[in-house]
Amino acid sequence: MVRRRRSFPDGPAWGWAALLACCLLSGPAAAQQGPWREPNPCAAGKLPAPDYSRCLFEATQASERAVTAAFEAAMAVVEGRADLPSVQRNRWKSQLDEAQTRFVLFRNLDCQSVAPFEGPRGIGNFEQRALCLIENNSRRERDLAARYPRPKTPVAVAAQGGETLSPHPATWTVPGGPRLD
Repeated sequence: MVRRRRSFPDGPAWGWAALLACCLLSGPAAAQQGPWREPNPCAAGKLPAPDYSRCLFEATQASERAVTAAFEAAMAVVEGRADLPSVQRNRWKSQLDEAQTRFVLFRNLDCQSVAPFEGPRGIGNFEQRALCLIENNSRRERDLAARYPRPKTPVAVAAQGGETLSPHPATWTVPGGPRLD
């Protein structure tokens, strides 16, 4: 006799767990958020349509500025890595710039071509596009900030009671002696 393996366990405990999971996933929080995990920055349904659209537009622009600032800060962190040769820093910055370009291409295609189908009204839905842009920008901003934290400034170190280091003239930044001609 060949015994087949079941893909989902039986029993009353699993039935209750599945029912609870379905109820939690289909509750009011899921209905309000739709496919987006980021909270809607505008009062959906509480503002007149022109004000709501304007609010979404401004929130999209703010998220775009935030992701651009995070990218520029990441580039500054890479540039500030004095422990790496300039060739390696330049290569890193070039690859980071390429990754950012590809993120923008993906985000634009996803939010302009796919997201409108995910909303309640179908294609042409500005709300879905805006919420998609806000979420993708927020996610990328958090990712860049986590991967490229800004170094502590000498002022911040001094405020914590640490000793500040200041550059001294004629300090070697690259190991080795002076050039001999």
